Amino acid sequence: MTLSKYFNGENTFLKNILITILVGVFVNFLNYLFNIYLARNLQSNDFGLYNAALGIIYLVQIPAIAIQTAITKRVAQKRDFNLEKFKIRSTLQLGLVAVTLSALFLIFGEQIAAFANIPDKYILPLSLALFGAIISPIPKGFLLGLEKIATLNLILVVETILKFVMGYYAISNSLDITLPILSNVIPAMLTLIFVLPFVRTGSMKLSTEKINIQYKAVVLLFITFLLLNAPFTLDLILVNPEVRASYGALSLVGKIVYFASITIAGVMISKLANEEDQFRKKTLLISLTISALTGLAISAVYFLFTKEIVDIVFKGMYSEIVPYITLYGIAMTVYAVSYMVINSLLIKDSYIHIFFLVLLVALQYTLFQFNNDSLKDAFMNQIIVYASLFFFVLLVLIFYILKRNGKNS
Repeated sequence: MTLSKYFNGENTFLKNILITILVGVFVNFLNYLFNIYLARNLQSNDFGLYNAALGIIYLVQIPAIAIQTAITKRVAQKRDFNLEKFKIRSTLQLGLVAVTLSALFLIFGEQIAAFANIPDKYILPLSLALFGAIISPIPKGFLLGLEKIATLNLILVVETILKFVMGYYAISNSLDITLPILSNVIPAMLTLIFVLPFVRTGSMKLSTEKINIQYKAVVLLFITFLLLNAPFTLDLILVNPEVRASYGALSLVGKIVYFASITIAGVMISKLANEEDQFRKKTLLISLTISALTGLAISAVYFLFTKEIVDIVFKGMYSEIVPYITLYGIAMTVYAVSYMVINSLLIKDSYIHIFFLVLLVALQYTLFQFNNDSLKDAFMNQIIVYASLFFFVLLVLIFYILKRNGKNS
């Protein structure tokens, strides 16, 4: 890669980041309104159930992150090849996996419902969410791998609007939370149906080398994202049911910070996968800086207008979360930066983090087993978890810096 191409690539990268941030703000705002709308219009018990279901949704959507990342890397590595057969083959193979896993989810639905403390009737929509999570990331993986960032962002806007419409319809017609659950998967499934066939995958004159999904990498990516998403997923399931609604409200406010901070993660992965090793350090530094500044900026707004935000968002409900919001926002920023660093390790197929993430899940589970009586207990548990993850990430960064310096000396 020549320097001129590199700087042109940097300009494109920064432009893609800007577009993604602007769209991300809009998408996150709509998602924020969606969840706030549910919080304000559902009974406290139903909102608690939705948060428990949302914890499962986050878990079953983890394969989507792994599959999307694997396809992004594969397409980026082979973007000058004809990828049409790869697109068809990956859709069929992942469709078979989706059917199998969804069936297993239904078979063990009673046990899952008992563990999550939700009614059995929500197992079917959750199994559909699992099905969609496995096959719906295919078009997004292709678009990221081909660096079609503007197209991808447009799709995300459309999906989010449709999700909001479905939630509004459910509340307006006094339905249960089945439709809000399905709103997390149906828009993405429509993208698969109506967008994937039109994704341009290379001229037929290009190489027709057979390209397959690297399923070993997918499994390792799945384990990584499963463990990496556990901190803000298991808490909604493990938290004391008596404070689940209020903790769900606090978690909702915190997730605004988290999702805003990792908005550019897909763009970062696409850029890292498409460039040479010597240029990746700068890309990572830019990405981490933007991620941290985004989270801290939102946390500063929380600090300045904490009570007003709670009053407006929850119509005076859940005022008990006020003392925790700012620190929780900072903690979610730390978590988001850690997430970005671990994502960057995946480009070089490094999985040294998996062992630590297993210990982190064990730590979180243990904390909630012995300290889970109040909202403050749940808050402190999460602070310990996020701080532990960030400490590990710092050690990893120090290790790679020393390793790089050793090679250069």
